[in-house]
Amino acid sequence: MNDDDRRDAVFAAFARAPRPNGALIVDVREWGASAERKTREPLFRKRVSTDRGELTFTSVTELDAAHRLLLISERYELVGRGDERVSDYSSSCAVGSVKSSVCCSRDTASATSSTFGAYDHGVELGATDRLVAVAQRSDDADKP
Repeated sequence: MNDDDRRDAVFAAFARAPRPNGALIVDVREWGASAERKTREPLFRKRVSTDRGELTFTSVTELDAAHRLLLISERYELVGRGDERVSDYSSSCAVGSVKSSVCCSRDTASATSSTFGAYDHGVELGATDRLVAVAQRSDDADKP
């Protein structure tokens, strides 16, 4: 089985994965654009007010170019009502090719799938370093 066949099989499985009335979100990154952006901007921080206090999300991304990996360190800090909670997480993200994934997701995913350039539906494909594919399944998907 070649790479295209394997990729087709993966996206076909993704299209079948959601339970009735469920959804599956697939986020694929483009290595060149991701490496360029994360070299320029390795730190991302966002703060929001919640009913439990101020929540700060911090993400630092390093690159493992030899393996095409994004090495991600995240911190969530919630400060409020005299209480502070901190959670740290580390993960890695294998980075593929958005262009090949777009073709496969359109050809093999269910009729209720959509693709975007980010989690904001208004961002067009190719405008960012990522592809977000959403497959949704209705409750009658299994009925004949």
